[in-house]
Amino acid sequence: MSDYKFSIIWGGVGIVIGVVAFIFNYHMVLVSMPGYEVLVAPAMFTMSFFNEETYFTPKMILFLSGQFLGYFCFAYIFLKIKNVR
Repeated sequence: MSDYKFSIIWGGVGIVIGVVAFIFNYHMVLVSMPGYEVLVAPAMFTMSFFNEETYFTPKMILFLSGQFLGYFCFAYIFLKIKNVR
């Protein structure tokens, strides 16, 4: 499997993790998900460049694209470092 295919799969896994974490935190108002800030760190970093007055749909697109790119880059860099050895 090429590095890109593996990284795209991990990017998809990152989207699934982000959606599950978002749904949990959206519906469980009284309970905070442990590790939420770590799991969705790429999405939060992406959204930090925009203000809170942005509509929900663009925010969700930014959230998911940030998750994908963060997990994709992490997996790709991990594979490149692993292959150097």
